[in-house]
Amino acid sequence: MEGIIEASDRKEVVNTLQSKSLFLLKLNEIYPKSSTDITIGSAKLPKRVLAVFCMQFSSILKAGVPLVQALSMLEDQTENEKLKKIIQAVGEDLQRGRGLSQALSIHERMLPGLMVKMIEAGEVSGTLDLSLDRLANHFEREHKLARKIKSAMSYPTVVCVIALLVVVFLLVFIVPRFSAFFSSVGEDLPGITKFMVGLSDFFVQRWMVLVGIVALVFVAFKTYKSSEKGRLSWDSLKFKLPLFKKTVVWVLAARLSRTLSTLTVTGISLTQSLRIASKVVGNRLAEYKLNDAEDQIKQGRTLHMAISAAGIFPRLLVQMIKIGEESGTLDQLLDKTAEYFEDEADMVISRLVTILQPILLVFVAVIVLLIILSVLLPMLSMYQSV
Repeated sequence: MEGIIEASDRKEVVNTLQSKSLFLLKLNEIYPKSSTDITIGSAKLPKRVLAVFCMQFSSILKAGVPLVQALSMLEDQTENEKLKKIIQAVGEDLQRGRGLSQALSIHERMLPGLMVKMIEAGEVSGTLDLSLDRLANHFEREHKLARKIKSAMSYPTVVCVIALLVVVFLLVFIVPRFSAFFSSVGEDLPGITKFMVGLSDFFVQRWMVLVGIVALVFVAFKTYKSSEKGRLSWDSLKFKLPLFKKTVVWVLAARLSRTLSTLTVTGISLTQSLRIASKVVGNRLAEYKLNDAEDQIKQGRTLHMAISAAGIFPRLLVQMIKIGEESGTLDQLLDKTAEYFEDEADMVISRLVTILQPILLVFVAVIVLLIILSVLLPMLSMYQSV
């Protein structure tokens, strides 16, 4: 038997078939086409762009503007070319009779599944403007969190690049001059000097080989990291690094609680919410753990028990979810929990940068000192022998 099933992911296809007593033998993923479907790239739109779009969309709908006309106004206002083309395509699909969420789902390669599900829930409940408000708030907070992480990582990156440039400069331009002098004197050189001279010669004479090795290692790492096994190994490693573990856990907790809060408040089921959240957290190990949590909920376990069984989220998150389930205020407690973890993540990231600054400076200083010592030691030895 062959056919086409509309679903958000592979698991939903399998569940649909199993409900009909059918078994999946082969699955090919296809995308429905609109007459003006977007085909340029597959990168998601920036969170800041989505936040502004949802905020403007909500404001226009609250003013009583019809949906098609609202999209036309948004198309004129947005400056992002990808989003502009998506809005144009969605507007045309609406005129053909498609629903808003259905038209948006065609472009899920660039729009997050969270956005499509929230808009679908808003359409069903007649609270589309409120769903868009919540999405705007969600994307704005995600943007701020991502910006903090990027800002924190920029300092170590800049320091490492500067350190590399300094080392290359010393090895290529400074060490060779002293190497020629040492060779003319004929003194027996210390081990560290021989090593630095040999490294300098390699940099100068075989730099193309070095560039090739670096490029090969980089490509191999990117290829491995893009594979399923590599991505899982890399994301699992983040939970074992002493300096980064707490930052990773707090950021994941913030994203999970924020996403679940945004989804559950609109009445979307926990299983669907977890499925969407697994794609949002940005960590493959966490994604697998949340998929397991989804299966446990289907078997009758509570959300806090399923999250606790994952073993990678803070105990406070589990306790807050448990209180929310028992009191019937899960969405409200998740919202407050998300704010707490976002603040904590901000503090942890700032603390991480504060710790990394002296460590990186000492690291750079040690490397430069070793190069300088490799030059000074033979000169001091010659001075003492005079």
